[in-house]
Amino acid sequence: MNLILPILPITLTRLFPSRVRDFFSALQKSGSENVTDEDEKRRIILVNTISLAICVLLIVITPFFYAVTDTPEIIIYPVMLDFAVTFSVIPLNRMKKHLAASITIYVIQCASIMYFGLLFSNVVALEAMIIFLISIIYLIFKENKYRRICLAIAISTLVIMEIFSYFKLFPAIRFSYDTTFVLHSLVISGILVLIIIVSRPYIRSNDTNQALKLANHFKKIFVHQVTHEMRTPLNAIYGVAQLLKRQIMLNDQFKSLEILVDQQLDAINNTRSIINNVLDMAQIESGVISKSEKEHFLLKPFFYKITEVNKVMGRSRNIRLRLSIEQMPDVLYDDILNLHQITTNLLANALKYADRNSLVELKITGMGNKWSLQVINQGPVITPEKQELIFNPFVTDKSKYIEGTGLGLYIVSGKVKSMGGAISISSDAVGTIFTVQLPLFEGNMELIKEEKDEDEMWADLGHINVLLAEDNELSAQLLSRMLAQIGCNTTWVKNGLELIQQVGKHIPDIIIMDFHMEVMDGEQTLYHLKQIPAYKNIPVIISTGDAYAETRDAFLKAGADAFIEKPINYSSLIKVLKMHLHHNSQELLE
Repeated sequence: MNLILPILPITLTRLFPSRVRDFFSALQKSGSENVTDEDEKRRIILVNTISLAICVLLIVITPFFYAVTDTPEIIIYPVMLDFAVTFSVIPLNRMKKHLAASITIYVIQCASIMYFGLLFSNVVALEAMIIFLISIIYLIFKENKYRRICLAIAISTLVIMEIFSYFKLFPAIRFSYDTTFVLHSLVISGILVLIIIVSRPYIRSNDTNQALKLANHFKKIFVHQVTHEMRTPLNAIYGVAQLLKRQIMLNDQFKSLEILVDQQLDAINNTRSIINNVLDMAQIESGVISKSEKEHFLLKPFFYKITEVNKVMGRSRNIRLRLSIEQMPDVLYDDILNLHQITTNLLANALKYADRNSLVELKITGMGNKWSLQVINQGPVITPEKQELIFNPFVTDKSKYIEGTGLGLYIVSGKVKSMGGAISISSDAVGTIFTVQLPLFEGNMELIKEEKDEDEMWADLGHINVLLAEDNELSAQLLSRMLAQIGCNTTWVKNGLELIQQVGKHIPDIIIMDFHMEVMDGEQTLYHLKQIPAYKNIPVIISTGDAYAETRDAFLKAGADAFIEKPINYSSLIKVLKMHLHHNSQELLE
């Protein structure tokens, strides 16, 4: 009987004034006010709503049962107990005893179903309500331990009811035909309304989730298109800067241009960081976590290079950058890409907000089985209120010299957590300190990948034949010029179809291919190459502005030998070329 749950709270709030509506709303939300976990808040409100509905129902319907029953005491006392225990759920939630509240309402409902189900077995079979209670276990309990306990209670209740019913151990109340019909209708209506009360929020939530999924899908497409379109012109600018830098290194007459070229490279790297941050945020929001790829590397040269690159950023405002390393091993074994992005973002942020003519420090310190990375600058004090929000996305200060997206620290926080570390901030009149603490994994000197110097990297590759498929003419011209400087004979085609035709005329030593091309794109072209035995062993390097991890993985699974993103770092490309080259086409035919 107590589970006959018409939407009395909803009906009453529509019939009575706003004070009554506010009263019921406050009861429903009791205990959820300061809960930040949305799932937990939803469970609290659901438990309160069920409790409130049952209590209102008992108040309204109990007088009717009292009137039609010859022995009302067998109803009135259990109802009073049911009401007291059920209503106590709301104060329990208000006292933040959410688990106790959920268990209380579940257990009292199982006991009530068993008692009133046996008492009114001639009216309706309330065993079905036990099945319904089993279904809502997963809605009001989060932990599997409590779900199993409540499942055992529900099944035990059902077994006891069946045993009592079979052996007729509990005498049922008999009513006239008309009374039985009315009670039966009330119980069925109550069960239906209970289902509506419980399921309605989840149906709405599902509709909202579908809309959010669609919106996220379109957002991902938008981010993908915008970042790709930005990378294409940036690739050309980066290519020109790298070629100029190379000429300066070879010819002292251009030495006066070196500062300008360095500043251009710095601006390009900042733009690349912004694009990468946007892509990282899109991946974080979609729940994609990049796999950690650890390697052995020399600690001091790694951080020295990052420091030297970032010194250029501070020159315009006379900001000095100092690196100190203490109590650290010579070799680390960790995710070098994540470390690079964490350090670069923290230094860029520190330089952006540092005072003119000040000092920015990068401190690397070992602490037993952990190590810390601290970035310290002298600038405006960050208030405690802003410190609480600073690792959220889009938190930035537009009043400073350089505007930012407000994504850098958000990305840093995500990267640090993915590496099993923690990040914190402190700020006062002396300065602002960002501290990253990470597990310390000492590396092995013998397992370090040997790095060649710049001149050796650009050494002649010996007249190898490169087939370049690129639909952007300027990017193709610049890349062809770079390849010519290292002794490559380059043939340029505009799309995948022309590439297939050119391979039929002359098999190249290696193929560098863009992904997005007209007529036939990179994916289709790669598929055709791998289907032909004579071509399937030609090394293929995919070059594209589409930097999503799933795109890279898809190409590598399809048979691509390497994947390099735009804007192309020529030194990185040369490394990849040397790694995958076949120096004569006859080898491909064997």
